[in-house]
Amino acid sequence: MVYGIVQYDFNAERPDELEAKAGEAIIVIAQSNPEWFVAKPIGRLGGPGLIPVSFIEIRDMTTGQAVPDVQGAVSRAGVPTVEEWKKKVADYKIGSITLGKIEAATASTTRDLERMSLNNGSQPHAGTNGSSYVGSQQAR
Repeated sequence: MVYGIVQYDFNAERPDELEAKAGEAIIVIAQSNPEWFVAKPIGRLGGPGLIPVSFIEIRDMTTGQAVPDVQGAVSRAGVPTVEEWKKKVADYKIGSITLGKIEAATASTTRDLERMSLNNGSQPHAGTNGSSYVGSQQAR
């Protein structure tokens, strides 16, 4: 990974560009060509976007000092080209499981989810100190 600080405000003119303010920290995730990085902001939410290389001061992540040889730092860090980065993202999506979505729940899936439930068929009971806990409905 390559860390940098935006040196000048950059007003995105296209949807694939990164809107950035001077002083903002970014991570360079790919290089489009010698003049453009694909970067992602660190201190705020936002997806990646293109930003001119000349607008970024690349810094050493451990010392925070400016790196004099930008292309050397990018090369040593193994920053991918945009095409390589897009392939990695696509491969990641193919191998990932989407969380929070169950497409078509079958009776079997519903039973499996109930079996994995934290309550597992139990009802909450009041404890002696007023707190509640989950216990079996059967007598112990």
